[in-house]
Amino acid sequence: MPFQLKRNTIKDFHNKTIECYADRDSLYFVDESPITYKEYDNKVVALRKKLLESGLKKGDRVALLGQASPNWAISYMAVMSAGLVSVPIMEDFPITDINHIIQDSAARCCLIDPAIQKRGELDSLENILLLSLNDFSEMQKLSLPYNREDAEIFLSKPDSYNMIPGEDYSFECASTDVAELLYTSGTTGYSKAVLLTHNNLVTNLYEGTDLIDVCFDENSILMSLLPMAHAYGSTSAYLSIVYKGSRICFLKRKPTPEYLQRVFASIRPTILGGVPLIFEKIYQKKILPIINSNKASKFLISIPLFRKIFYRIVGKSILKYFGGQLKCIIIGGANFSSTVETFMNEAKIPYVLGYGLTETSPLLTFSSLSEARFGSVGKAVSDTSLRITNKDEKGIGDIEATGPQIMKGYYRKPEETAAVFTDDGWFKTGDRGFVDSEGYLFIKGRSKNVIIGNSGENIYPEVIETLLGGYPDIEESLVLQKDHKLQALLYLGESEITEDKLENIRIELNKRLPSASRIHHFIIQKEPFIKTPTRKIKRTFYVEDY
Repeated sequence: MPFQLKRNTIKDFHNKTIECYADRDSLYFVDESPITYKEYDNKVVALRKKLLESGLKKGDRVALLGQASPNWAISYMAVMSAGLVSVPIMEDFPITDINHIIQDSAARCCLIDPAIQKRGELDSLENILLLSLNDFSEMQKLSLPYNREDAEIFLSKPDSYNMIPGEDYSFECASTDVAELLYTSGTTGYSKAVLLTHNNLVTNLYEGTDLIDVCFDENSILMSLLPMAHAYGSTSAYLSIVYKGSRICFLKRKPTPEYLQRVFASIRPTILGGVPLIFEKIYQKKILPIINSNKASKFLISIPLFRKIFYRIVGKSILKYFGGQLKCIIIGGANFSSTVETFMNEAKIPYVLGYGLTETSPLLTFSSLSEARFGSVGKAVSDTSLRITNKDEKGIGDIEATGPQIMKGYYRKPEETAAVFTDDGWFKTGDRGFVDSEGYLFIKGRSKNVIIGNSGENIYPEVIETLLGGYPDIEESLVLQKDHKLQALLYLGESEITEDKLENIRIELNKRLPSASRIHHFIIQKEPFIKTPTRKIKRTFYVEDY
């Protein structure tokens, strides 16, 4: 059950976790010893003290720029629990985007990995407080003057709360105050800044771990393969795990198959968080080569009974690869291939799917292991309602939501904020799908990506792209319509596939698709697609008038 808090603020949530779990182990790097929750609290409070003594005031924005780590997590908690506003930035963003975010947010401080600062070209870091994410040492003093009016745009009732910090080095906050300014990794132009309140985050962080029917205790270990500057990584794979008093282990470097195999064997995680791409690559690299090795295996895999036996055997080796103690994999952030989901389901690899957006803190739907429905992203989480509008003849329509996790709005963009809310206050997700009779949500694609067929049919390119992703020779794909014909842009990576084999893939693919969704031809891309840091293709570069 959720904590009983005086207020739904990050500070009250943090204090409750320390009260409950002070002696448990909390955060650590691979190959290092974890700190306890009490030591974690000491570091949070010490950093709050440093931030406020440096001259930061309530509502000031603090950027976080670096790889996921214990110190990133400590910084995120310290900033928000101090009554400041966190501005997480993906370390993979281009320099121009990073400069834009720091300037657009009017950040007065940045906790930064020194290696990123040494790259240069970050003009936005001039005159603001710089602290090292390695050890929180001061790299540059704050020289920008304080502007109270600028800070107060983040506060719902600025005169109701004292602007003088308390003895615990924090400003008093209301649950409606903004805690986080999170920039979306949009597929067009500069990303928008989402205003998330303390209440948005606190009400949402309970959902995932309360719903999974897996025991969370001091022996539970989450291995997160997600960037913490993303809503999924910071809320669902950090705050939700801290809420349960479990341990979180961080990687020291970018994951490779060899490094991950060693890490999994050493850490033996019980919970794993990741995007579908990770598990689709495992299927492509480990499973498909066995299936395609000869005609006999291809034939046998087409028979459901033999396929289940084969998948079950392979599933045991996959679970062993993950360390042998895995109780659940949490998958979210993109469409999931039905072929790969079939494999994981029949291989008895425990997984759950969730759905949400940056604007929803992020979770809108989730499910338990026992109640998961194949192909669905689950049911609406607590105090959340979904509705489908503008339905087509198949019942597929625009997904709209209401609940306590819905953002306050887009920072300094009143027109864009108004555009994503209906007249009666529901949030327009921009996705299309349907809800079945039992309340399970099924996603079909983004509203703005829908292609209208020659006879008026709705064609969802993501569905076709997910199927293409199941072929090991196809690294990336993007489906679009040109001259009234569907075509697929393909990036093949290191594959040396022949034209005849590609044509066979197209023919086989079309047999799996309705006539209106069949691909007329493939076009080969020589370079990888331009993508956001969350690995979504920026369609605006490839789709005319997107």
